[in-house]
Amino acid sequence: MFESVRLRLTLWYAGVLALSLIAFAFVIYYAAGNVFHERQDESLRSTAQTVVSAYVEEIGEAHSLAKAGQVVLAEITFPNRYVQLIDNDGKPLAASANLAGASISVPATTLTASRARGFSFATVNGLRVAVVPLATEQGLGYAAVAEPLSVIEEGLKELRRDLFAGVPLVLLLASAGGYFLARKSLAPIASMNSQTQRISAENLSARLDVTNTRDELGHLASTINDLLARLESSFKEQQRFIADASHELRTPLAVLRGETEVALGKTRTVAEYQQSLSLIQEEAESLSRIVEDLFILARQPISTRTALRKERVSLNDAMRDCARAAQVLASRKGVRLKLETDSPAVALNGDEELIKRMILNLLDNAVKYTPPGGDISVGLTSQNGDARIVVTDTGIGISAADHRRIFDRFYRVDKARSRRLGGAGLGLSIARWIAEGHDGSLSVESALGRGSSFTVELPLGGLAQKTI
Repeated sequence: MFESVRLRLTLWYAGVLALSLIAFAFVIYYAAGNVFHERQDESLRSTAQTVVSAYVEEIGEAHSLAKAGQVVLAEITFPNRYVQLIDNDGKPLAASANLAGASISVPATTLTASRARGFSFATVNGLRVAVVPLATEQGLGYAAVAEPLSVIEEGLKELRRDLFAGVPLVLLLASAGGYFLARKSLAPIASMNSQTQRISAENLSARLDVTNTRDELGHLASTINDLLARLESSFKEQQRFIADASHELRTPLAVLRGETEVALGKTRTVAEYQQSLSLIQEEAESLSRIVEDLFILARQPISTRTALRKERVSLNDAMRDCARAAQVLASRKGVRLKLETDSPAVALNGDEELIKRMILNLLDNAVKYTPPGGDISVGLTSQNGDARIVVTDTGIGISAADHRRIFDRFYRVDKARSRRLGGAGLGLSIARWIAEGHDGSLSVESALGRGSSFTVELPLGGLAQKTI
């Protein structure tokens, strides 16, 4: 039960509200008690001053302290209050009938304070007493008016009863409202959860409903939709990759199987067996290249430099090694390959194996699509902290419409020609990934019948150029 976010929010809300209400009730209770006591004191003082005024007026007519006191207390009565006239020593002179012969013992300090301030208060035997001098100049005594403290206690008791009944009621109503609001606020999340559970690999195109794009839940739904879009794109790309890889592996495997069945179908001459084995060797080499390319592409989603080995690489040495390897292929086809390395040696931090693989892929691509008698050049320059590797050929060229797609996996401009030349459409894709993995770029300039020029730009990573 407590695993529900809605219930936990309601409990937190009810707990905080309960503490707030209890604190508020305590403040109200004690503030009300202080107000009740202040009002009682003020009322008692006002009553005492009324008695003093009547007494002073009556003594002027009766010319007798005792008689004046009896007359005043007989004429003026106050329910639930006791009135007593006392002399300067605190002895009773007269008292209201409700005292029934009892007297109020007022401390001498209270009398002294009353004479100095004009009034004073004291608590005596459960009574709150206000004392006011009968006259400021003459020593006529004091008027004392008292009221039981139980009057205040009754008011506070009623307030406590109201608070004990009201606080739980308010807390209950507020908690019910909080639960309703939490349920209503979390309803979109429950809806998103239900919609998300219905999304699988078969319907990655489905999206969550976004009711309000400006609030937090709308932002969450939009973020999930963006995630689903990326997953859908990655899933489709993976499906295309698997389909293309299967298609590329199917042809050489079919050739291997067919040629093996033919060779084993009947007894053949040595020359025929050699011819079959040569064909099987070529197809096995083609399979090996494709598998090796697929192995490299398996690393491609990790496109950060942390996926690459970092070591000091001399681009001049790498260029010479790759040109030497590609010279063999170029010579077989009758293509001239020229290496331009007149610039000072350039070094950077990177993966030497992958950098060589990138250059070899570009040179291999140039040899494949350059007819016999053509020219290929590869050069290295450095400018503004970047190294530029340019591979130029006089081959068949690439149309402008195919410039963007030639770096896609398994894409070939002329599939029949590419298959005949042994290409699987992975070389340029791998080359671009390697360049981007080194924070660089690979671009092409080409036109049909005018050859192609591939340019790799690699940042030197702050390493200074050094002449080796």
